[in-house]
Amino acid sequence: MHDVGGDMDFWSRLIGGTGPSASSKQTNLDGPQQRLTTFKRTYLQLQQSWQRRGQKQADPAFGATITPYLRSINRILRDEIHTPAPHLCIQNVVTGQLYVLLSSVGATVCNEQATKETFRFFGLLVDTEDEDFINDTSFADRLIVFVQVVSSVPSTWGLNVEIEIAELLFAIAAKLRQQSEVPPAWFRPGVDAELDSLPSASIPVPRSQEFPLVFMLLDYIHYDGKVGDFARTGLLYILESAGRSYKLEKWIIESELATMMASGLGAFKVALTHASGSVPPILTFSNVMDPTSSSDAEPIFSTELQGNLATFLSYLAFWQDMLERCPSVDIKATLLDHFDFLFLRPLLYPSLVESSDIDSGSSVAVMTYLRSILENITHTDIIRLLLHYMLGKSNEQRQDTKPSRPSALARRRKSENLITNNANRRDHPSPDLLTLTNILQGYLTSRNQQTVTASLRLLTTTLRSWHDMAATKLFRVQLAKTGGKRRSMEIHDQYLDLLYSMAEDILDEEDLEACYESHLQDAQVNIELHACFVQQLTPAETDCSEAHLLPKHHERQHEIIAEDPLFACLLSLLEDFLVNDIESNLSLSETFAALASCGETTLEGWLLVPKSSIVFPPRGKDAARSPDVSAVNRQAPANTMSTVSPILARLGALVKRIDKLRADIQDFDIYLAERRHVFRVGEEIDEAVAEVPIRKSQDMGDSQKSKARDQVAISSIPERLKASSNVSRASSPRGRQPNNVEHHEAPPKSLVRRLNQLRLSPSRSPSKTLERHYSPSPLRGTSISSRRSSVLPSPRGPPDMLHRKIRLRAHTGRRRQSCESVDSETSSIRSGSTGAESNATEEMREISLSHLLTNVIILQEFILELAAIIQVRASLFGEVDLG
Repeated sequence: MHDVGGDMDFWSRLIGGTGPSASSKQTNLDGPQQRLTTFKRTYLQLQQSWQRRGQKQADPAFGATITPYLRSINRILRDEIHTPAPHLCIQNVVTGQLYVLLSSVGATVCNEQATKETFRFFGLLVDTEDEDFINDTSFADRLIVFVQVVSSVPSTWGLNVEIEIAELLFAIAAKLRQQSEVPPAWFRPGVDAELDSLPSASIPVPRSQEFPLVFMLLDYIHYDGKVGDFARTGLLYILESAGRSYKLEKWIIESELATMMASGLGAFKVALTHASGSVPPILTFSNVMDPTSSSDAEPIFSTELQGNLATFLSYLAFWQDMLERCPSVDIKATLLDHFDFLFLRPLLYPSLVESSDIDSGSSVAVMTYLRSILENITHTDIIRLLLHYMLGKSNEQRQDTKPSRPSALARRRKSENLITNNANRRDHPSPDLLTLTNILQGYLTSRNQQTVTASLRLLTTTLRSWHDMAATKLFRVQLAKTGGKRRSMEIHDQYLDLLYSMAEDILDEEDLEACYESHLQDAQVNIELHACFVQQLTPAETDCSEAHLLPKHHERQHEIIAEDPLFACLLSLLEDFLVNDIESNLSLSETFAALASCGETTLEGWLLVPKSSIVFPPRGKDAARSPDVSAVNRQAPANTMSTVSPILARLGALVKRIDKLRADIQDFDIYLAERRHVFRVGEEIDEAVAEVPIRKSQDMGDSQKSKARDQVAISSIPERLKASSNVSRASSPRGRQPNNVEHHEAPPKSLVRRLNQLRLSPSRSPSKTLERHYSPSPLRGTSISSRRSSVLPSPRGPPDMLHRKIRLRAHTGRRRQSCESVDSETSSIRSGSTGAESNATEEMREISLSHLLTNVIILQEFILELAAIIQVRASLFGEVDLG
């Protein structure tokens, strides 16, 4: 009979090696004594091979010969670390100081694999818990010698060796971080001990001998990938250790650490000083397909320049990490002083002042990476230092507490030296004569569209992210004179009707209301993400325990003075909206949207008419009985308007110019509808692509989302954080990036009353119900607003009509300082007297019809966006009197 039990025992021994003989054999081979014997034999073979080769250690073939010995030694040590004590091999390394021979082998053999195995050998010893290698002075000296010799010839080794170096240095820093004090084996302040093993030419400066680990880490912090990550994290660990050691804190302040870090920023800046623009997809509808640039200017979005910019930002982010992680106030102040006096004053600001837009390069590049700094850095001390200096606010001396510790005294001495050295240099420009505001004013009037666009983007980022630090210096402002008085509901409705009617005047399409609703969602997100939004929250809407200490909303608000020079530059660009470069118009609309999204800035005076300037005559008895009389039809006499909104006046003038173009250009409405259709199709494609990954989880929420589309919920940040559904909007014709926002299904209770009385969207203008006179075209049998066909009629013009040139008037030189007279049929807000012009000059510019059509569509979107911002602000900030 077949013995089943015997077969099972045979297979179990064969597969699992669990038989008696296998277990006994494994124990005999891997016991502590057997392992030590194997370890000594391998080390002896390595030593004999090393001695036999004599002066030929640099032979690559010899490196290949000894690599197996090094790999075997590491394998034995690694296995022993994972077995119970005793660890005889590691003890043998300590008693025999075997690391002396291995460091010499790894440093002199020109073989990458042998050198990598040597680094792994040292790494195993650093990580072991049995022997206190981290406190062994002899071990530390040999490791430092080995690393310095290998890193002194980086061209010999590849990336893999650099990774091993950085990982070993990181492991040492991590061990030191666990110590209450940095061991003397690594940190010897005030001792200029020279390492005997180093050649005389390689002896570092005395300061670096005191704590060589720091300077070895500094050599790799600018690297990408694992090398840079290990080095930067290791240096952060050293800075954290300074919080527990006065000696280390004082040494870091007096060392060259801060100087080398600031010098690194300047080195990265050199690669970012010359660039030209590139062509975004929307510019295919513009006049120029490829911006003119000098032969040596590199495209701003080229792979190389973007890589340099990413490296620069990564290095600057490390500055931010140091300031956040370092517990020492004095070290932070030292770093900021060096950022100020070694990078900001002598390098960054002069490059902005001395840049030029003639070659389409330096000005664009400098403003681009300055904008990137403001976008990516969140540490307020860095940004405050940067903006305050560039805006001329650095006259306020930083308050220094009375030094009471050695580290504070050291920092005071070093800061005074920096200030003295900077004062002795007279070749650097100063913000006392030319501030960032003056520079932006000059660049916004440039004829180079890339310079104008870069300036607008820089201004937008500053207003959106750091409004509280910069707005009052960029613009001339004054405390708002509202006194807490809110505008009435009928005036609020009139503003919305006015802007909505402007959008209808440009092109009345069936999707206009849906487009406006998407702008409402975007406006809510932009306002809530604005830097000043949290300050506008009421105590009930915020978790801040000190919210009751915040001043009232109207007490914090300021208003922009209409005569402000920088604001006048923006108005000048708005006047020439139809002839501007497309990319400049996109950036201009972003700038106005960022300015209007700030709750600290009142809209009255620059976007809306001041409340004191709107005077409505009382209703008569006949008017009260007439059902056709509404707030929209109640006209205020023009002579009662002492001032008029500069933005609305210019928007009205642009709409009037479009009406004239409609009469002069055959089939203008057809071409405009086609252009809008092109953007709408692109938007639908983007939405379809975006919905594919989340289609699986949307079946349960289709009905709720359908209801959400019918009524836009405007909620606060706390409400939105509790929402669960995602509503995304694809790129609009204005070239905006998609906004992924959380959208609440129902309005919060505190806003129900407001939403019930504030209309979802402005009502269609009464004038739209009347017959409108259009230029002759095949569409005039049924107007474009009443014909809702899915197939657009073909224009009757020649095939190249979109490329035909159109001559339009543009303003040059000094722009108008007052508002133009505009049509007063739609609303009293649009009426006003014509002011005198200040040395305004005009020229005729030629643009293609395609360029004009795209600008008209952008203008329509911009008008809808302004209306959406006004409505969302009214809800979130309670700017409308609902009584």
